[in-house]
Amino acid sequence: MGYAVMLLIVFLCHEVSSISILPHKHQTISLLKFKNTLTIDPSADTYYCPKPYPKTSSWNMSRDCCSWDGVVCDDITGHVIELDLSCSNLTGTIDSNSSLFQLSHLQKLDLSSNNFSNSHISPEFGKFSSLKHLHLSYSYFSGQIPSEISHLSKLHSLRLSTIYDGKKLRLTTHDFKWLLQNLTQLRELDLSGINISSTIPLNFSSHLTTLKLKFTGLYGIIPESIFHLPNLETLDLSSNYELGGYFPKTKWNSSASLIELDLSLVNFSCNLLESLGYHLTSLRSLDLAYCNLRGPIPESLSNLTRIEYLYLYR
Repeated sequence: MGYAVMLLIVFLCHEVSSISILPHKHQTISLLKFKNTLTIDPSADTYYCPKPYPKTSSWNMSRDCCSWDGVVCDDITGHVIELDLSCSNLTGTIDSNSSLFQLSHLQKLDLSSNNFSNSHISPEFGKFSSLKHLHLSYSYFSGQIPSEISHLSKLHSLRLSTIYDGKKLRLTTHDFKWLLQNLTQLRELDLSGINISSTIPLNFSSHLTTLKLKFTGLYGIIPESIFHLPNLETLDLSSNYELGGYFPKTKWNSSASLIELDLSLVNFSCNLLESLGYHLTSLRSLDLAYCNLRGPIPESLSNLTRIEYLYLYR
Protein backbone atom coordinates (compact mmCIF):
# COMPACT_ATOMS: atom_id res chain seq x y z
CA MET A 1 0.00 0.00 0.00
CA GLY A 2 2.79 2.42 0.95
CA TYR A 3 4.63 1.78 -2.34
CA ALA A 4 1.46 2.48 -4.36
CA VAL A 5 0.86 5.74 -2.50
CA MET A 6 4.46 6.77 -3.12
CA LEU A 7 4.11 6.08 -6.85
CA LEU A 8 0.91 8.14 -6.92
CA ILE A 9 2.64 11.07 -5.20
CA VAL A 10 5.57 10.92 -7.64
CA PHE A 11 3.14 10.79 -10.57
CA LEU A 12 1.13 13.75 -9.30
CA CYS A 13 4.27 15.81 -8.63
CA HIS A 14 5.44 15.11 -12.17
CA GLU A 15 2.07 16.12 -13.61
CA VAL A 16 1.90 19.36 -11.60
CA SER A 17 5.48 20.14 -12.64
CA SER A 18 4.63 19.53 -16.30
CA ILE A 19 1.52 21.68 -16.06
CA SER A 20 3.40 24.60 -14.50
CA ILE A 21 6.46 24.49 -16.80
CA LEU A 22 4.43 24.62 -20.03
CA PRO A 23 2.67 27.95 -19.42
CA HIS A 24 5.92 29.45 -18.14
CA LYS A 25 7.58 28.91 -21.52
CA HIS A 26 4.72 30.35 -23.56
CA GLN A 27 4.22 33.24 -21.18
CA THR A 28 7.93 34.07 -21.15
CA ILE A 29 7.89 34.33 -24.94
CA SER A 30 4.72 36.45 -24.89
CA LEU A 31 6.12 38.82 -22.28
CA LEU A 32 9.43 39.22 -24.12
CA LYS A 33 7.61 39.92 -27.38
CA PHE A 34 5.54 42.54 -25.59
CA LYS A 35 8.67 44.06 -24.10
CA ASN A 36 10.33 44.24 -27.52
CA THR A 37 7.44 46.23 -29.03
CA LEU A 38 8.06 49.01 -26.52
CA THR A 39 10.97 51.28 -25.71
CA ILE A 40 12.30 52.40 -22.35
CA ASP A 41 12.73 56.16 -22.45
CA PRO A 42 13.77 57.80 -19.16
CA SER A 43 13.00 61.22 -20.65
CA ALA A 44 9.44 60.29 -21.68
CA ASP A 45 6.65 62.42 -20.27
CA THR A 46 5.01 60.43 -17.50
CA TYR A 47 2.43 61.52 -14.97
CA TYR A 48 2.14 60.79 -11.26
CA CYS A 49 5.54 59.09 -11.15
CA PRO A 50 7.79 60.59 -8.50
CA LYS A 51 10.25 57.71 -8.95
CA PRO A 52 9.74 55.95 -12.30
CA TYR A 53 11.46 52.58 -12.58
CA PRO A 54 11.87 50.58 -15.84
CA LYS A 55 10.75 47.15 -14.64
CA THR A 56 11.17 45.44 -18.03
CA SER A 57 14.88 46.32 -18.26
CA SER A 58 15.80 43.24 -16.22
CA TRP A 59 13.59 40.79 -18.12
CA ASN A 60 15.54 38.02 -19.87
CA MET A 61 15.48 34.26 -20.50
CA SER A 62 18.03 33.51 -17.78
CA ARG A 63 15.35 33.73 -15.08
CA ASP A 64 11.87 32.31 -14.75
CA CYS A 65 9.36 34.96 -15.87
CA CYS A 66 7.51 34.53 -12.57
CA SER A 67 10.51 36.11 -10.82
CA TRP A 68 10.63 39.15 -13.11
CA ASP A 69 9.88 42.64 -11.83
CA GLY A 70 6.19 43.40 -12.09
CA VAL A 71 5.13 39.80 -12.77
CA VAL A 72 3.17 37.59 -10.37
CA CYS A 73 2.24 33.97 -11.12
CA ASP A 74 -0.24 31.57 -9.58
CA ASP A 75 1.63 29.22 -7.24
CA ILE A 76 -0.22 26.13 -8.48
CA THR A 77 -0.86 26.61 -12.20
CA GLY A 78 2.11 28.86 -12.99
CA HIS A 79 -0.10 31.21 -15.02
CA VAL A 80 0.77 34.90 -14.96
CA ILE A 81 -2.06 36.49 -12.97
CA GLU A 82 -0.63 39.97 -12.32
CA LEU A 83 1.34 42.35 -14.51
CA ASP A 84 2.29 45.70 -12.99
CA LEU A 85 4.34 47.90 -15.32
CA SER A 86 3.18 51.22 -13.92
CA CYS A 87 5.72 54.06 -14.02
CA SER A 88 8.14 51.99 -16.11
CA ASN A 89 9.23 54.69 -18.62
CA LEU A 90 7.58 52.70 -21.41
CA THR A 91 6.84 54.30 -24.79
CA GLY A 92 5.33 52.88 -27.94
CA THR A 93 1.94 51.59 -29.03
CA ILE A 94 -0.22 48.64 -28.01
CA ASP A 95 -2.23 47.33 -30.94
CA SER A 96 -4.73 44.48 -31.15
CA ASN A 97 -2.03 42.01 -32.24
CA SER A 98 0.07 42.59 -29.14
CA SER A 99 1.33 39.47 -27.40
CA LEU A 100 0.08 41.08 -24.18
CA PHE A 101 -3.35 39.68 -24.99
CA GLN A 102 -2.03 36.11 -24.91
CA LEU A 103 -1.84 36.34 -21.10
CA SER A 104 -5.42 35.17 -20.79
CA HIS A 105 -5.32 34.39 -17.05
CA LEU A 106 -4.51 37.92 -15.90
CA GLN A 107 -6.39 39.11 -12.84
CA LYS A 108 -4.57 42.43 -12.49
CA LEU A 109 -3.10 44.61 -15.23
CA ASP A 110 -1.49 47.96 -14.43
CA LEU A 111 0.04 49.96 -17.29
CA SER A 112 -0.58 53.36 -15.75
CA SER A 113 1.74 56.36 -16.03
CA ASN A 114 3.64 55.36 -19.16
CA ASN A 115 3.50 56.94 -22.62
CA PHE A 116 1.73 54.85 -25.25
CA SER A 117 1.89 57.54 -27.91
CA ASN A 118 -1.83 58.19 -28.23
CA SER A 119 -2.56 54.60 -29.28
CA HIS A 120 -6.17 53.52 -28.87
CA ILE A 121 -7.33 51.22 -26.09
CA SER A 122 -7.76 47.96 -27.99
CA PRO A 123 -11.05 46.01 -27.80
CA GLU A 124 -8.80 43.04 -26.93
CA PHE A 125 -8.60 44.37 -23.35
CA GLY A 126 -12.20 43.21 -23.02
CA LYS A 127 -11.16 39.56 -23.45
CA PHE A 128 -9.34 39.29 -20.12
CA SER A 129 -12.27 37.42 -18.62
CA SER A 130 -10.61 36.87 -15.22
CA LEU A 131 -9.51 40.48 -14.77
CA LYS A 132 -10.32 42.14 -11.45
CA HIS A 133 -8.12 45.23 -11.74
CA LEU A 134 -7.50 47.26 -14.89
CA HIS A 135 -5.38 50.40 -14.49
CA LEU A 136 -4.52 52.39 -17.62
CA SER A 137 -4.52 55.91 -16.17
CA TYR A 138 -2.21 58.66 -17.43
CA SER A 139 -0.61 56.59 -20.18
CA TYR A 140 -1.52 58.81 -23.13
CA PHE A 141 -4.13 56.60 -24.73
CA SER A 142 -6.51 58.36 -27.10
CA GLY A 143 -9.71 57.80 -29.04
CA GLN A 144 -12.89 56.11 -27.94
CA ILE A 145 -12.88 53.66 -25.05
CA PRO A 146 -14.14 50.37 -26.54
CA SER A 147 -17.48 49.00 -25.40
CA GLU A 148 -15.73 45.66 -24.83
CA ILE A 149 -14.43 47.00 -21.50
CA SER A 150 -17.95 46.47 -20.18
CA HIS A 151 -17.49 42.70 -20.75
CA LEU A 152 -15.07 42.56 -17.80
CA SER A 153 -17.81 41.61 -15.37
CA LYS A 154 -15.40 40.55 -12.58
CA LEU A 155 -13.70 43.95 -12.34
CA HIS A 156 -13.24 45.37 -8.85
CA SER A 157 -11.15 48.34 -9.93
CA LEU A 158 -11.22 50.32 -13.20
CA ARG A 159 -8.91 53.31 -13.57
CA LEU A 160 -8.86 55.01 -16.97
CA SER A 161 -8.31 58.60 -15.88
CA THR A 162 -6.39 60.96 -18.11
CA ILE A 163 -5.17 64.55 -18.32
CA TYR A 164 -8.28 66.29 -19.61
CA ASP A 165 -8.00 68.04 -22.96
CA GLY A 166 -11.51 67.45 -24.26
CA LYS A 167 -10.58 65.07 -27.06
CA LYS A 168 -8.00 62.40 -26.25
CA LEU A 169 -10.15 59.79 -24.51
CA ARG A 170 -13.89 59.53 -25.05
CA LEU A 171 -16.68 57.36 -23.71
CA THR A 172 -20.08 57.45 -25.39
CA THR A 173 -23.20 57.96 -23.29
CA HIS A 174 -24.43 54.50 -24.27
CA ASP A 175 -21.16 52.80 -23.34
CA PHE A 176 -21.01 54.73 -20.04
CA LYS A 177 -24.42 53.40 -19.02
CA TRP A 178 -23.64 49.91 -20.35
CA LEU A 179 -20.37 49.82 -18.43
CA LEU A 180 -22.09 50.71 -15.16
CA GLN A 181 -24.86 48.22 -15.79
CA ASN A 182 -22.50 45.29 -16.41
CA LEU A 183 -19.71 45.95 -13.92
CA THR A 184 -21.72 45.12 -10.83
CA GLN A 185 -18.69 44.11 -8.74
CA LEU A 186 -16.87 47.44 -9.02
CA ARG A 187 -15.29 48.85 -5.87
CA GLU A 188 -13.33 51.62 -7.56
CA LEU A 189 -14.15 53.62 -10.71
CA ASP A 190 -11.95 56.48 -11.89
CA LEU A 191 -12.80 58.03 -15.26
CA SER A 192 -11.47 61.50 -14.44
CA GLY A 193 -10.59 63.63 -17.47
CA ILE A 194 -12.38 61.41 -19.98
CA ASN A 195 -14.84 63.17 -22.29
CA ILE A 196 -18.16 61.53 -21.42
CA SER A 197 -20.57 64.48 -21.91
CA SER A 198 -23.57 62.71 -20.44
CA THR A 199 -26.03 62.83 -17.61
CA ILE A 200 -25.19 60.61 -14.63
CA PRO A 201 -26.82 57.16 -14.81
CA LEU A 202 -28.61 55.70 -11.80
CA ASN A 203 -27.21 52.17 -11.77
CA PHE A 204 -23.93 52.34 -9.85
CA SER A 205 -22.56 49.25 -8.13
CA SER A 206 -23.54 49.13 -4.47
CA HIS A 207 -19.99 47.87 -3.74
CA LEU A 208 -18.37 51.16 -4.80
CA THR A 209 -15.95 52.69 -2.32
CA THR A 210 -14.34 55.16 -4.76
CA LEU A 211 -16.10 57.09 -7.53
CA LYS A 212 -14.12 59.73 -9.44
CA LEU A 213 -15.73 61.46 -12.42
CA LYS A 214 -13.86 64.75 -12.31
CA PHE A 215 -13.73 66.90 -15.46
CA THR A 216 -15.80 64.54 -17.62
CA GLY A 217 -18.29 66.98 -19.13
CA LEU A 218 -21.19 65.62 -17.10
CA TYR A 219 -24.37 67.71 -17.09
CA GLY A 220 -27.85 67.64 -15.63
CA ILE A 221 -28.68 66.94 -11.99
CA ILE A 222 -26.67 64.71 -9.66
CA PRO A 223 -28.97 61.79 -8.80
CA GLU A 224 -29.54 61.56 -5.07
CA SER A 225 -28.92 57.80 -5.29
CA ILE A 226 -25.16 58.53 -5.49
CA PHE A 227 -25.30 59.96 -1.98
CA HIS A 228 -26.93 56.74 -0.79
CA LEU A 229 -24.29 54.28 -1.96
CA PRO A 230 -23.71 52.29 1.25
CA ASN A 231 -19.92 51.74 1.04
CA LEU A 232 -18.79 54.96 -0.61
CA GLU A 233 -15.61 56.49 0.86
CA THR A 234 -14.48 58.87 -1.91
CA LEU A 235 -16.76 60.87 -4.21
CA ASP A 236 -15.28 63.33 -6.71
CA LEU A 237 -17.61 64.97 -9.23
CA SER A 238 -15.65 68.22 -9.40
CA SER A 239 -15.03 70.48 -12.40
CA ASN A 240 -18.23 69.53 -14.20
CA TYR A 241 -19.49 73.06 -14.82
CA GLU A 242 -22.86 72.09 -16.30
CA LEU A 243 -23.65 69.68 -13.49
CA GLY A 244 -26.04 70.73 -10.74
CA GLY A 245 -27.49 69.18 -7.65
CA TYR A 246 -28.98 69.34 -4.20
CA PHE A 247 -27.78 67.93 -0.93
CA PRO A 248 -30.01 65.20 0.53
CA LYS A 249 -32.37 66.67 3.10
CA THR A 250 -32.57 63.36 4.91
CA LYS A 251 -29.80 61.13 6.25
CA TRP A 252 -27.13 60.12 3.73
CA ASN A 253 -26.81 56.32 3.58
CA SER A 254 -23.10 56.71 2.87
CA SER A 255 -22.59 58.97 5.89
CA ALA A 256 -20.80 56.34 7.97
CA SER A 257 -18.17 55.66 5.30
CA LEU A 258 -17.68 58.88 3.29
CA ILE A 259 -14.16 60.26 3.89
CA GLU A 260 -13.52 62.50 0.86
CA LEU A 261 -16.12 64.63 -0.88
CA ASP A 262 -15.18 66.95 -3.76
CA LEU A 263 -18.00 68.83 -5.45
CA SER A 264 -16.02 71.93 -6.36
CA LEU A 265 -17.09 73.75 -9.53
CA VAL A 266 -20.48 72.02 -9.50
CA ASN A 267 -23.49 74.33 -9.53
CA PHE A 268 -25.68 73.84 -6.46
CA SER A 269 -27.36 77.28 -6.32
CA CYS A 270 -28.75 76.61 -2.86
CA ASN A 271 -27.94 76.90 0.82
CA LEU A 272 -25.42 74.60 2.46
CA LEU A 273 -27.64 72.33 4.53
CA GLU A 274 -27.25 71.72 8.25
CA SER A 275 -27.71 68.00 7.51
CA LEU A 276 -24.24 67.78 5.92
CA GLY A 277 -22.51 68.52 9.20
CA TYR A 278 -24.73 66.15 11.15
CA HIS A 279 -24.42 63.10 8.90
CA LEU A 280 -20.96 63.19 7.28
CA THR A 281 -18.98 63.02 10.50
CA SER A 282 -16.30 60.71 9.02
CA LEU A 283 -15.18 63.33 6.47
CA ARG A 284 -11.50 64.18 6.31
CA SER A 285 -11.66 66.26 3.13
CA LEU A 286 -14.53 68.48 1.97
CA ASP A 287 -14.22 70.71 -1.11
CA LEU A 288 -17.21 72.89 -2.04
CA ALA A 289 -15.30 75.75 -3.67
CA TYR A 290 -16.96 77.62 -6.56
CA CYS A 291 -20.27 75.81 -6.00
CA ASN A 292 -22.50 78.92 -6.13
CA LEU A 293 -23.65 78.14 -2.60
CA ARG A 294 -25.20 80.97 -0.64
CA GLY A 295 -26.43 81.78 2.83
CA PRO A 296 -24.72 81.23 6.19
CA ILE A 297 -22.16 78.52 6.78
CA PRO A 298 -24.08 76.07 9.00
CA GLU A 299 -22.95 75.68 12.59
CA SER A 300 -23.19 71.90 12.18
CA LEU A 301 -19.88 71.90 10.26
CA SER A 302 -18.23 72.07 13.68
CA ASN A 303 -19.30 68.42 14.06
CA LEU A 304 -16.78 67.40 11.41
CA THR A 305 -14.14 66.64 14.02
CA ARG A 306 -12.03 64.48 11.70
CA ILE A 307 -11.74 67.10 8.95
CA GLU A 308 -8.23 67.83 7.66
CA TYR A 309 -9.02 69.77 4.46
CA LEU A 310 -11.95 72.17 4.22
CA TYR A 311 -12.43 74.34 1.12
CA LEU A 312 -15.40 76.72 1.00
CA TYR A 313 -13.89 79.62 -0.94
CA ARG A 314 -15.84 81.53 -3.61
